Amino acid sequence: MLALSVIAGNASYICESLDAMVSLSSCLISSRCRLTQMCRYSYKHWHYIFIFITIVPVSTGTLEIKVEHATLYGAVGESVLLSVNYSLPKDAQLLDITWKLKQGPGTRKVYDFPNKTLSSPFITNYEKRAEDFRNGSIMLKDLMPSDEGLYVITITTSDGIEKDREIQLYIEAPVTMPSITQSPQSASRGELVSLLCNASRTANMTMRWLESNSSSPENSFSDENVMLLTLTVAPGDCRTYTCVVENNVSRKQLSHTLNGSEELCGSDILPDRSSLWISLGILIPIALCIIIIIIMGCCYKTKREDRKKGKDEAELQEMNPDLSKRDSRFCSSI
Repeated sequence: MLALSVIAGNASYICESLDAMVSLSSCLISSRCRLTQMCRYSYKHWHYIFIFITIVPVSTGTLEIKVEHATLYGAVGESVLLSVNYSLPKDAQLLDITWKLKQGPGTRKVYDFPNKTLSSPFITNYEKRAEDFRNGSIMLKDLMPSDEGLYVITITTSDGIEKDREIQLYIEAPVTMPSITQSPQSASRGELVSLLCNASRTANMTMRWLESNSSSPENSFSDENVMLLTLTVAPGDCRTYTCVVENNVSRKQLSHTLNGSEELCGSDILPDRSSLWISLGILIPIALCIIIIIIMGCCYKTKREDRKKGKDEAELQEMNPDLSKRDSRFCSSI
């Protein structure tokens, strides 16, 4: 079809092709067909068919629908974007866009554009919690478990071309924040200690322990909604342990520092105390220096003001000696 369209768009090439074909056909007729009536008939009609297919215009381009993610996960109460993008053939116009939801044997329409009977292209159950975009994508809001299923977008053009694509949407409840319990509450050297992580069970939920936010310990066991970590504690075990709970739509984690006796965890606590004393040893002298500088500044300012005041009084007495005598007489009379 592409070769035919190129021929139709180039008149000179068509003429050359016709001439070549006529010559070839004449040769075949003269050498093999011997100008029989059937051969002339075949040549005549085949010639017209060739002219027809070269001058009939052929539409260029195809209808394309691209899906960003064929599988999506959405959290209950949250939003999810069914992202697509489409391109129309040249000179074709968009006729209709529909979204349908397949759930088991049943199918129901979610979106129909343009919809001349309704003010919104969304069907009643979705019109208040959905949004559409010019590229054909739709966003579903306030997700519910009933929104799970296979979403099918169908696009139809004015020349009758129709294509569809599918997006599988799974709805899951977000996980809850876990809780951690240590038993016994204060561990001693060589004692067996258990850390129990507990969380409400949700679909496809997984649980795991992390040591110091990195490696996952091997001595951990999970069952339903609990995750158990057991330790025969040594001084090196006085560290932070993190319980991670997650599924396809959410993730929660909680950290716990192992509580141990002074004998067990004292070596780990000592560096923290040493760093505290070092910090205090640096900060206290700096604070004292600042205080001394402030006091010296205040004293200098006060002394300067006193000197200026005495100088002003002396100048005043030199300028008004009579006034100073009157003041002295007045004071003596009192």
